[in-house]
Amino acid sequence: MARSRLTAVRPGHTEPTRRPGDLLVLRLPELRAALEQQLRFRRDQLAELEAGEQARGSGGTDPPDRRNEEAVYGLHEVDALVVAGARQAVADIELALVRMRTGRYGYCRSCGARIPLVVLQAIPRTTLCLACQPQE
Repeated sequence: MARSRLTAVRPGHTEPTRRPGDLLVLRLPELRAALEQQLRFRRDQLAELEAGEQARGSGGTDPPDRRNEEAVYGLHEVDALVVAGARQAVADIELALVRMRTGRYGYCRSCGARIPLVVLQAIPRTTLCLACQPQE
């Protein structure tokens, strides 16, 4: 029986056993597709937010109202947080795609440990294992 580079046969068994990385190799296309879809979504989101910001920046000719100013300021703060989050997501997704192309996807960029497939399936853009994730 020929052995695959990705599998090993246990002594006394005819069925190959899979090493943990084998499943990741099998799931890479779906993980890549998920990352690319998330990247499109985030880029579209940023374009819409930036267009909305420009439209609001042109302002109107109505005299300022104190309550209206506070509401507009609050919306600007929320928009700024959403934009910052979307930009971070784009950066994370792009980094994950680069790591995928270079063969480092699925390994923690801090400690080098393997990131469990279940974590990658839940959060495909992650590049840190659970132990290295920042604690909030």
